[in-house]
Amino acid sequence: MYGGKNRVTTKMVRDKKEEKNIHILRPLYVPVSNAIRRTFGTRGYVFAICKFLRRLPEMYFRNYINSYRSPYGYKSIDEERHKVINMQVHVLGDNNKGKVIMLLENQSHHAGFCAIWVYILNRLSFSDKMGFYHVIDWEESEFYQEDHPIHGSTSIFEYYFEQPSGISLADARKSNFVVYDWNSPEYGYNDAFHVGDNNDYRFTDKDVEQFAKIQRKYIHLHKEIELSIKDQVEKLFQGKTNVIGVHARGADTKIGYKGHPTIVTSEDYINETEKMVKKFKADMIFLATDDQVMLDQFKNAFGNRLVYYEDVIRSTSTIMNCFIEEKRENHHYLLGLEIIRDVYTLAACRGFVCGMSYVGFIVQIIKKANEECFDDFIRISKGINMDGLDLNKSTVRKKIGNDWKKELKQKGRI
Repeated sequence: MYGGKNRVTTKMVRDKKEEKNIHILRPLYVPVSNAIRRTFGTRGYVFAICKFLRRLPEMYFRNYINSYRSPYGYKSIDEERHKVINMQVHVLGDNNKGKVIMLLENQSHHAGFCAIWVYILNRLSFSDKMGFYHVIDWEESEFYQEDHPIHGSTSIFEYYFEQPSGISLADARKSNFVVYDWNSPEYGYNDAFHVGDNNDYRFTDKDVEQFAKIQRKYIHLHKEIELSIKDQVEKLFQGKTNVIGVHARGADTKIGYKGHPTIVTSEDYINETEKMVKKFKADMIFLATDDQVMLDQFKNAFGNRLVYYEDVIRSTSTIMNCFIEEKRENHHYLLGLEIIRDVYTLAACRGFVCGMSYVGFIVQIIKKANEECFDDFIRISKGINMDGLDLNKSTVRKKIGNDWKKELKQKGRI
């Protein structure tokens, strides 16, 4: 038992001991690194050190650092120099021999659901180009993560979607040829639009076209979720097809964040919706909104022709609806599911009115992925705020969060 294939080496014992020792320190370094993150923010040198410390317990990450070299190289072919990307390969087991698996372990703690969705489509675009089998693990979210498995998985992505390449997360972690997706520019991160770049909110028709192909090829809901949403859409629309869809962001957008779209008012949304309704003599208007005040104003404007999902949690102030903790089973899972349902319902509409948001981007992508086009599409844009509260600063996020908690506590909703 000590020889051949199963031979235990001194290095293996040393690595196991080192990993165990680091995990013993986890209760100390995690709160310390989180404190650094809250104090110094998510940009620059200090945050980079924080992320480094948090990943030290992962053996593959330590191996990556130990063997790091410049990711770029060049190879001469027919007297031409071609750029070569050097990626470290990890042998995690004997599964899936002959397949290059790119494993994305996403840790976007504060990002919105559709922003992550766009980001995943970007990463899948790269894997598709390279011929990799991509496996996704969305590990952390303060909004959508439950403390127990959903559909047998602890990965938020697998709560709702099938794995893109048909390889499970557990299987990928025992595979023979694994490349970790480090979210790096040298891994094609800037090949298309992506969340957080300086072209944020500048989504082009080309981006929609590219991501629609990737959506159609790789992103598939669990069958029971797909059938449930289809059934709910049919009941809501009552057999009508001449329906205008509206996505109207309210709540925290009224704060006016720096680098985010300028506020679009309920009057703006209603005016543009009225134009489209008149143009098509629409039977119904479907409204997806996170804002109760917005919903009430649409009711006044459109009366019985307005339809919406009644089980959605909506804000009555500037508090993000996903920040509100409701006492319902699987609350965080349902927050994500309700966004998905809104997106697919909007994509089932004849026309679409929206502001600048990732929900609107995903709706366009799904419509195109279904090989359909809106008969009319209006995106209301008033530009990007050059001033305002900067969410890149942790002190700003902390203050907003504390103010919201205080308000929710006063209302008995926390």
